Amino acid sequence: MRNFLYLLSALFISNLNLSAQSIAFPDDDIERGYYDRPYKRYEAEPDRCAGNASFLSPTVLQTELQSEASNQMAAQLTEKGSYIQWTNDEAADGLTIRFSLPDSEDGKGTKGTLALYVNDEYVQDITLDSYWAWQYTLKYGNNKYPDNTPASNKFPRMRFDESHYKLAKKIPAGSTFKIVKTTDNSSVYTIDFIELEPIPAAITFDDITDDNKIIFDDPTKNLGAFIQVNGGKTIFIPEGRYEVDRKINITSDNTKIIGAGMWYTELYFTASSDDRSTYNKRGIETDNSNIVIEGLYINTINNKRYYDNNANYQVGKGFMGSFGANSIIRNVWVEHFECGGWIANYNGKNSDNLLIQHSRFRNNYADGLNLCSGIKNAIVEKCSFRNNGDDDMASWSSSELCINNIYRYNTAENNWRASSLGFFGGQQNKASHCVIIDPMEAGLRVNCDFAGKGFGTEGYNEFNDISIYRGGVNNGTPGVEGDFWGNRQGAIHIASSAYYDLQNIKFENINLYDSKNDAIHIASSNHKIKNLQMKNIHINGTGRYGIFYDNAQGNGFYCSMSYENIGAETDTNDKPDSFIFIEDCNPQGMHPVNEEDNLKVYSINGSIILSGCRNIQISIYDITGRECYQAISSSDKITIPGFKPGLYIVKSDTDTVGKKIFVKK
Repeated sequence: MRNFLYLLSALFISNLNLSAQSIAFPDDDIERGYYDRPYKRYEAEPDRCAGNASFLSPTVLQTELQSEASNQMAAQLTEKGSYIQWTNDEAADGLTIRFSLPDSEDGKGTKGTLALYVNDEYVQDITLDSYWAWQYTLKYGNNKYPDNTPASNKFPRMRFDESHYKLAKKIPAGSTFKIVKTTDNSSVYTIDFIELEPIPAAITFDDITDDNKIIFDDPTKNLGAFIQVNGGKTIFIPEGRYEVDRKINITSDNTKIIGAGMWYTELYFTASSDDRSTYNKRGIETDNSNIVIEGLYINTINNKRYYDNNANYQVGKGFMGSFGANSIIRNVWVEHFECGGWIANYNGKNSDNLLIQHSRFRNNYADGLNLCSGIKNAIVEKCSFRNNGDDDMASWSSSELCINNIYRYNTAENNWRASSLGFFGGQQNKASHCVIIDPMEAGLRVNCDFAGKGFGTEGYNEFNDISIYRGGVNNGTPGVEGDFWGNRQGAIHIASSAYYDLQNIKFENINLYDSKNDAIHIASSNHKIKNLQMKNIHINGTGRYGIFYDNAQGNGFYCSMSYENIGAETDTNDKPDSFIFIEDCNPQGMHPVNEEDNLKVYSINGSIILSGCRNIQISIYDITGRECYQAISSSDKITIPGFKPGLYIVKSDTDTVGKKIFVKK
């Protein structure tokens, strides 16, 4: 039954074009995700390709390789001469292949070769290398950071990687193209999909109109030093592959680094992450303003998250620093770093109005992109996130509030740890029109697991117009089911946990398809959930509940919740009395919790009268501690009759000590 549902889900998510065999996601029509991406997808799945490959059936068991593939399905080329073939939809000369090859015993990977044919004519070889793939995590214990060293007491993740090629000439529209295993060995080549796209013409030095421009025309020079000397200028890096042996620091405002395009100019960071003296010497860092980075592919020799598997020895992000004010990162491709980008105000240099667009953050060992500590007014739009080993799109208010940052029109796929979208504290941050596909754990999470400034009191953190396919995970043995610890995660996972209350979170226009366990998981431990709001939530297909309440405490509102194909006997489990969840479709009645308690309490004629209490959870106790009343007020002033004479304590969400009131007849 599970395999049948997955096949139906795969047909739903992508419409097969019988004349061309490229697929389109249904959210393209409603402009969710990176809907105008330049590439087309060709899946290695039954009825979507031709050839003599064998196919892996869909499964959620993490011991199976295809659990990390798109739609949890893939094709395998075993014998020399085995092949997969498609019909091309659009003339294209850019090819990206997502694949898995076996690892080696020392964790350094193995290589293989495919031949590309167009209309049965040989075009070129495609080299596959699993050097950057295969990360391993201890099955038991607290150290759950993955590394690249296989062992019997570990389980694998990140079993896929990608290679991309600029072809010598375009594959014509309507032609057939195929990949053929040409190596006579015992290795099985697993193919998830191929993407094809027409590559734009390369940017040249003459195309740059800035009079303050300079060209990096001598590859024997040190690129980092060249950028330092020419700070404040527009620096053009022509087509080519440049080996960079240290981190690039930009220390002057108004510096622009422009490559010929992400398919033409590659910066390859060569500093070893296995050497204590060089482990972190990679990436581009700046705290300066009006910086532009555009038209680059940046890659690295690194193939792990941390040096010596120690979180204190971080091996370097693709982009670091605050990027000051009014900076732009555009048309870049970032792979095989610890994180694709970690933008944070750690040095007192404010970050404001950063724009990141049309970029690809793929195959990194931790976050795709984290807008951290003090980042304000950043926009991340029309980007592809794929196969990252921590949150794809994140915001963490670690030491300063992150305010008014936006992730929009992005697609995140095949995240293999944590979630595809996560907010951890912050104020008025937003994620909208995003699509999340095939996360191994949570699709979207908002929680209080990380120390920091918590969630602000002005406005909301908002999630709207988001689709999540096959998110969440059941609990079980680590490496077989569950997250890295074997815990259950919802496709949307909401948790007020270790450090602060979770407050002022709004979800609207959310679609959850074929969640692997619970679609929405609402949990509390140590802290409360305050003013959670859900409107127009559509849940279609679950392994268990539509909503699972896990010791939830606090309050919230909902409106227009719909459920289809729920795996459990009921849409939700029993909601605990400690969580007040009220149906309220009036947005005017929904406003943020404010930590300053304006509640006023007085009594008359055996009644307790409250003012300043709209949408506040009220609890009233008598002198013995017995609860006499609990509700969320729907108006600013209410009268509660029927109290016997005596002393009472009135508590609200924001005043846990309570106000004393003596009731007379």
